Amino acid sequence: MSLFHHPDNPVPEGTQSGFVDTADGVKIRFAHWPARGPARKGTVTLLQGRAEFIEKYFEVVEGLRDRGFNVVSFDWRGQGCSQRLTRNPRRGHVSNFKKYRLDLRTVLKDISLATYPGPHFALAHSTGGLVVLSDSERLRTMLDRAVITAPLLGIPSGTWAPDLSAARRWLVRKLTFGVLGQPPLKALSPKTSGLIEKVGFPLARVFSMMGLGRLFVPGGNGQILVPYESNRQTSDKVRFERFNKVLEAAPELGVGAPTMGWLAAAARTMLSLRKRNAGPGIKLPCLILAAGADRVVSTPQIEDFVSRAKATAYVEIAGAAHELMMEQDIYRDQFWAAFDAFVPGLEMELELQKSGL
Repeated sequence: MSLFHHPDNPVPEGTQSGFVDTADGVKIRFAHWPARGPARKGTVTLLQGRAEFIEKYFEVVEGLRDRGFNVVSFDWRGQGCSQRLTRNPRRGHVSNFKKYRLDLRTVLKDISLATYPGPHFALAHSTGGLVVLSDSERLRTMLDRAVITAPLLGIPSGTWAPDLSAARRWLVRKLTFGVLGQPPLKALSPKTSGLIEKVGFPLARVFSMMGLGRLFVPGGNGQILVPYESNRQTSDKVRFERFNKVLEAAPELGVGAPTMGWLAAAARTMLSLRKRNAGPGIKLPCLILAAGADRVVSTPQIEDFVSRAKATAYVEIAGAAHELMMEQDIYRDQFWAAFDAFVPGLEMELELQKSGL
């Protein structure tokens, strides 16, 4: 058993787990579970976000199995119990997102497609969503549909770093006694953090070119536990503290802040999806769900991408924080309703019924 059990987060029954080697020799931890119930709807491969791990998704796994799906999950290289890439295992590092794409293709080919019948779907979160969207042309031959929650397409303004425009507006308001410098309308607000994109992205590229890509981003460290009051992921205290308990019991699962190399790699991939042909180039049918109160990724940037994509549907869940699958039930129920409406899809469901599955 390569998974960690915790009384508040038990390993689901029927688990099979192990490691698979990628073409470049990196060991990727995986786990999979058979569907439950009389109606079998296919197979879902779960793609986690940055610094996450298989154990965090046990509740989601059970929800999918109860819906009639086989489930496959894995840890990206450099996090969870997959092979770490730096001497300090707390550094969240990857030098190029092509390596994440290799992880995904390896798991799909050697585990998901080799173990379970189709149709095959992806359920991806945040960084996992960015990987799917950046490799949709290839994945179209391996997956039928994808559901993506809060994809990392941009970093929101004023969250990961001080917002200089906000400071400038404050100064103008003071100098003009409030006549000028009022915050812009939401529709006119910047979609992403100008400071990070104009300064942080180029700086990360320079550090990577100088061989310093394994350094933490400025202000980053190896801390893996964050108090609920400081978290930006979810408003559900019970679920958040459950994950902290798992990390306390198995700290080897945790990853701290990203490295400059990771930021440079993420920046290249995010910016590639802002090209004019990026949206129309998405061939894999996708449902993208955004969180209305997201403070980790830019919801306006997600909206902008979806407006250019032809094979993509969009739902925004008002008031929800970043981790829709780990949120309060009032938000999770909306996520599951959208998922159920999109997967497996009417045509596939009719085919499954005809085949007697």
